[in-house]
Amino acid sequence: MKGITLNYALIFAVILQAIGLIWYVSKLDSKVETVYEFYQEESQKSVVETQVKMKFDLALVMKELQSIKEDIKEGKDKSKEIMAQHGQIFKLLQGKVKIPSGYNYQ
Repeated sequence: MKGITLNYALIFAVILQAIGLIWYVSKLDSKVETVYEFYQEESQKSVVETQVKMKFDLALVMKELQSIKEDIKEGKDKSKEIMAQHGQIFKLLQGKVKIPSGYNYQ
């Protein structure tokens, strides 16, 4: 170590840079943690909102399905009514009831 001269100002500058780097990295880490926590909270809120929307949509779908079931039941009832009327018409036709065609002026 006889031929080496150390400049204390250079050593002090390197130490200050190392301290500054450590301080900067710790500050950056703190900001990342804050952003990550915010992201987790917002993500949870988003999940809850999505679940509420899905439940609301499911309730609407169930209501519409019930309405469709009622419409189908009404259609079946009307279909039975029409079939009964057709049966009566066919019975009349089998009895060979003559319906006059054309005009009769008597």
